[in-house]
Amino acid sequence: MSIWFFHGKEEFLISKEVEKLKSQLLDEAFKSMNFRVYYSPNLEELLEICATAPLMFGNIVSLVHCESYFFKIKNKKIDFSDEQIKAIEYALQNVSDSNTIIFVCNIPRNDDKKIPATSKIFKLFAKYSNIKDFPQFRDFDKNFIPFVNSMLKEKDLAADTKTVNYLVKHLGVNLRLIDSELEKIKTAIYPNKKFTQKEVDDYCTLTEDVFALADLMVGNNKNSILKQFSAVIEKRHPLEVIALLHTNLHKLLYLKTYEREKSTKTMSLDLGIPEYPVKLLQEKIKGKTLSELLALKHNLTDAEFKIKTGKTQNPEYLLESVLLTGGKNV
Repeated sequence: MSIWFFHGKEEFLISKEVEKLKSQLLDEAFKSMNFRVYYSPNLEELLEICATAPLMFGNIVSLVHCESYFFKIKNKKIDFSDEQIKAIEYALQNVSDSNTIIFVCNIPRNDDKKIPATSKIFKLFAKYSNIKDFPQFRDFDKNFIPFVNSMLKEKDLAADTKTVNYLVKHLGVNLRLIDSELEKIKTAIYPNKKFTQKEVDDYCTLTEDVFALADLMVGNNKNSILKQFSAVIEKRHPLEVIALLHTNLHKLLYLKTYEREKSTKTMSLDLGIPEYPVKLLQEKIKGKTLSELLALKHNLTDAEFKIKTGKTQNPEYLLESVLLTGGKNV
């Protein structure tokens, strides 16, 4: 089948699956010509994509981001009428074997959105495509550590179980972040292949830098935020920074939600961190309301979505704007 539909929150795995298909289907010499990317095309453009004729240079692969078919993007959502659905169905039925279409719906991490499985467009994609869900890993998933081990093997790296667990505890479950940090370790220890907890501490410093930024983010000193942001963004892609900010913000939201209902000890056990850091975090958010923290989470998620779907030409500036405006509209 020449039609695929990938959806879910684990953007890293979706991108790997897309790259795998590209390497299998496209001639390396004509890859730049025969690989095309679209963002929630309208009906006319979608029908043209489906009807694309094979070229003399080999297969065509079209990556179609279809987030707006399922969710509101900038308060706009593309809804197809019954007549249009029939036209799309006919087009999907007649896609050439040499014309591969990959529909992708990336869902922002830490977002409660789910693709409406009852929608007509979803049922259509499910009927005529190889469909695959890519949920994000959770730190307690049994297959998470084995998957990280496979990432090490793919990069020709080695580490004992204790070190891998330490790496995960240090970086969280964002595979994009883990992949980039492993690449940094690989470069730093070359020609050696095995690394230890020391190398994790020495070379995976982004977490501490971003958490310092997260602390400033809930304050009001914009000059300090800009200074710390400049230091962080020189080292890492905005998506990696957002992933860690989400992790920290999740804890702050939990503490703000239950600060009057649960004891410090209970919240400490729930979050898996000592009581003293819990008290420090509570102190930091004393001047913030729950609504402000939720708005900040929303703005971060919106920025992440825009970056992943190519809706912004300057990811760094967008993230900087979110940090400076806090819980206000960007």
